[in-house]
Amino acid sequence: MSDNRDNIECDNCGTEITPEEIAHDAFNDGLNSITQLVSFSKLGASHFLTLGLAYFLDQIYNCAPNREDAERAITKTVDKIRKEQNDG
Repeated sequence: MSDNRDNIECDNCGTEITPEEIAHDAFNDGLNSITQLVSFSKLGASHFLTLGLAYFLDQIYNCAPNREDAERAITKTVDKIRKEQNDG
């Protein structure tokens, strides 16, 4: 294990996991669970994903120091996802 005492060692494989990775995984797992639950409604998953996207975009504008920072964060994120989708 490294000198970073905040890391946690996986019981199964011994890999070190940072608190950030744990938080990101928990956040994604929660969103995946919600998406799976709402996908059973008659409105479908894409409807709820669009609602989620609108919610998070609104939160970026609410939490960013200013509009320019919010839009920069949105553009950076969209560009990253587009690149990941295109590069497969």
